[in-house]
Amino acid sequence: MKIFRPSKAVLLAAGFGTRLLPLTREVPKPLLPLWGRALLDRALDLLAGFGVREVLINLHHGADALRAHLETTPRADLQVQFSIEPDILGTGGALVRARHFLPDAEPFWLFNADVAADLDPQPLLADFAQHQPLAALWLMPYLGPRTVEVQDGRIVNLTSPRAGAPDLLTFTGLHLLTKRILDFLPQQEVFASMTPTYQAALARGETVRGVTVADAFWADAGKPMDYVAVHDAVRALHRQGRRGGALFDPVMAQRAGPDQTQGRGFVARAEGVVVAPSARVEFCVLLPGAQIAPHVDVFGAVVGPDTVVERNVTGLVGRADRWLDAAEQAAVRAVGFELAQTTVATDGMRGSQRTFMWLMSGARTAILMRYDPAREENKLFALHARFLKDLGLPVPAVLHDDPEQHLTVVEDVGERDLLNLSKGLARADLLALYELVLRPVVLLHTKGALEVRRVGLPRMPDFRPVLYHWEHNYFSEHMLTQRARVPAEAVVRIQAELADIAKHLENEPQVLVHRDLQSSNIIWRDNRPYLIDFQGMRLGPAAYDLASLFCDPYADLPEEVQLHLLNVYNRASEHAVSVELFWVAAIQRLVQALGAFAKLSARPEQASFARHIPAALRQLHRALGHQPRLPTLQAWVAEAIEQGAW
Repeated sequence: MKIFRPSKAVLLAAGFGTRLLPLTREVPKPLLPLWGRALLDRALDLLAGFGVREVLINLHHGADALRAHLETTPRADLQVQFSIEPDILGTGGALVRARHFLPDAEPFWLFNADVAADLDPQPLLADFAQHQPLAALWLMPYLGPRTVEVQDGRIVNLTSPRAGAPDLLTFTGLHLLTKRILDFLPQQEVFASMTPTYQAALARGETVRGVTVADAFWADAGKPMDYVAVHDAVRALHRQGRRGGALFDPVMAQRAGPDQTQGRGFVARAEGVVVAPSARVEFCVLLPGAQIAPHVDVFGAVVGPDTVVERNVTGLVGRADRWLDAAEQAAVRAVGFELAQTTVATDGMRGSQRTFMWLMSGARTAILMRYDPAREENKLFALHARFLKDLGLPVPAVLHDDPEQHLTVVEDVGERDLLNLSKGLARADLLALYELVLRPVVLLHTKGALEVRRVGLPRMPDFRPVLYHWEHNYFSEHMLTQRARVPAEAVVRIQAELADIAKHLENEPQVLVHRDLQSSNIIWRDNRPYLIDFQGMRLGPAAYDLASLFCDPYADLPEEVQLHLLNVYNRASEHAVSVELFWVAAIQRLVQALGAFAKLSARPEQASFARHIPAALRQLHRALGHQPRLPTLQAWVAEAIEQGAW
């Protein structure tokens, strides 16, 4: 059995790093450092260690910076060529463009320049030599999205509908393949992805192998917290003497202080960084020239080059004049901020397809929201915020709106939410706090319902059977079927029981509802609650909002507090909600919340949402105790609580 030692590799460096925007507008993702050395250089180090001698690097976004970096730090161990892509071609298109470089007889490596990896290539080479497949892909167990199905070493599906299941694997971005892959790609240089290419090859009887490698390290640095976390992981592996630890730089760590090798929250601190002695900086990557002011907390952050941080921050933090595009810069100026003196911080895209960027300029702050207009409620946000403000409701003011650029700037009301404010309060203080919240809720339900009809406010579809049915399916798919593995026949019975429950809500009078009235969406400023994240302005039953607020799993209020607050609401509102209807709405709302927790926690980077499932189950069990018409659901909830495996 002849084992080739491939001498050629294609390294993919064309990606924009969308999930790391706006940082990657200034620093292309492959040039982001991992303990002081660019991810691109780390990838080249790996390939050189495999025995590669010639590398073709495709370039698109940041092509000039990437090329300059490689030309100013030439490598004696590798011959480097470039493939410039004026238009992004994707991985498959990059291979078509690189056809002249690909070897005819032996396999070659294909690798992403924006991941961190450390492995022995021998298992991949041996598997390839034994089976002679079209390609062999390095797969990782336990980590990542886990979408790849493998049977007897052969990949049978790269996009399994059971994503996240424990028996599935994650593709790492490292391929060992032959030039025959071009037979399954377009002949022209157009955008093409590898997943459908491999799927097409499988359909035509080709073999694509999936290979795991013992004692290997891999990490995706594609999101802000992933990029921070890989630094911490590499540091830990270095202390343990395990593979992957070689990517750590003890000299760089010592620059940040003696605690860096002892296990406290790390700081990867580049040269030229200034940190005031009284600042608290942990789990951070500080790029060249960053300055941290006295008495500032910086936690879980990536601070961009030459950025001055004068407030507590997390996430991606950088200079507005370097990170924001033309439309965003125009919005900053429109609200009176000095662009050169403005710092921007963001934690990336939210689930509602919106990106929030905190603008900080001296003592002033605001929030810039970019949104995907394909989501209808995003386009209506500014209109709805102004409507609610005119109604007298405490919501953030709209400071600037540019519908053509899909951005809005709103007042920053802070981050002190009801959830954190209520922790540890005595019963009387807790009730007083929630009673203050109920004042704008009553106004929303009463005056809001009248005004929205009077002015004909555009809004999202009202609560109707189709919406209740969608929430039931959401719960059944993500919680019952995918997470809990409930038998199909039991899921059908639970669906039928929930359909009966929804009928009680369908006949109720409709008011203007928030729809997501949980404690984290109520912000406290100047002793006043502000409502945020209102979702689309719908008409629906008042009981749904009350269930969202009083049965919020985050807050996990006791039953006697819930019923007391229900009485307070009924005394103040013309839309009184009976106790029976309240528990019906609680069931509806809690199954939706459980569906959300299950879906979110299925992604490794959002696994922490699973910690809210027990409280949601307890709240649902309580509500079901008042509604005996759901025996199958009640039995499942009781069993799930008893098992406690969440």
